[in-house]
Amino acid sequence: MSMENNLKEELRKKIEEIIAQDQIELIDFKFSFYAGQYSLRCLVDYAAGGIAIDKCAEINRKIFNFLEESKLLGEDFTLEVNSPGLDYPLKNYKDFLRVKGAIVGVWLSQPVNAKTYIEGEIIDANEAGVVLKAKDRMYILEPLNIKIGKARLDL
Repeated sequence: MSMENNLKEELRKKIEEIIAQDQIELIDFKFSFYAGQYSLRCLVDYAAGGIAIDKCAEINRKIFNFLEESKLLGEDFTLEVNSPGLDYPLKNYKDFLRVKGAIVGVWLSQPVNAKTYIEGEIIDANEAGVVLKAKDRMYILEPLNIKIGKARLDL
């Protein structure tokens, strides 16, 4: 594993520790180095969703303070802490649970009842699948049948 990958994993673990104190989860984590500067982008939310911008700002301060004190990224870095937002693709069952009760659109890898796209309300989700209530019936969608990055809130 490269030094940059080691640093990325160390940062991810520390950020997860910092935000877990507030019962917040790390939804997505991007780490890059460009033009002599490290950049971190963290998407965070509560397990049930609904994180507020004030809480994101508080988490940003906590992570920033850690980075300044530890000097892991040196003196010059950027940090962004945001909520997933309405257009964030639903990638796993935790993402579906976070927006339980919402209407979503899901593209399928294999047709279910001759459909490759289903819109419906999220009733439940777990490792085994996602339960959607559509206009015509209830669907239990297996995780492997949901196209990665192709399930979104229906706006």
